[in-house]
Amino acid sequence: MRYVWIVFSLLVLAGCASTPVYNPMQASTHPVLLLNENSLKEVKEGMTPEEVHKIMGQELVIGYTYQSTDYKPLTILNPYKVQEIKGSGHMIEYYVSSIRKSDGVVSDDELMPLVYKDGKLIGRGWPMVKSLPGAQPVS
Repeated sequence: MRYVWIVFSLLVLAGCASTPVYNPMQASTHPVLLLNENSLKEVKEGMTPEEVHKIMGQELVIGYTYQSTDYKPLTILNPYKVQEIKGSGHMIEYYVSSIRKSDGVVSDDELMPLVYKDGKLIGRGWPMVKSLPGAQPVS
């Protein structure tokens, strides 16, 4: 009888223990959702915009919404924005590369600029954009 009470007590105590629900955003030390990461790694200098578009695709799925009885993808265009610098031969395509804050706004720190000169990719990143005379802020 004593053995039954011990087993019963252990079962009751085990039933009271709970495991918290895993939340990856809370568990992460850097809660940033990376997008286009693998595709951006495939993009190389010397490519044309058309070659880059084949790799990057025309749309980027950034989430899903529930409509009636099914989930529908939330998409944005790829590239997100395009800027031409008149008279210089430069063009900049801005691709969403991360979501740092889920606020419905795409900020500059969530974009990766790709810089072209005369139809060929010459580099990427904000330092390159800032070095171009005539480049305007994205926002």
